[in-house]
Amino acid sequence: MPKKTQKFVVYLMLIVIIASTLLTGLAYLL
Repeated sequence: MPKKTQKFVVYLMLIVIIASTLLTGLAYLL
């Protein structure tokens, strides 16, 4: 895998983790 693709995958993983955390937080608040 090229370095650029690796970086993209890492950012994608971070976005998914943050999004799921926010959704869990919202579900907890509601």
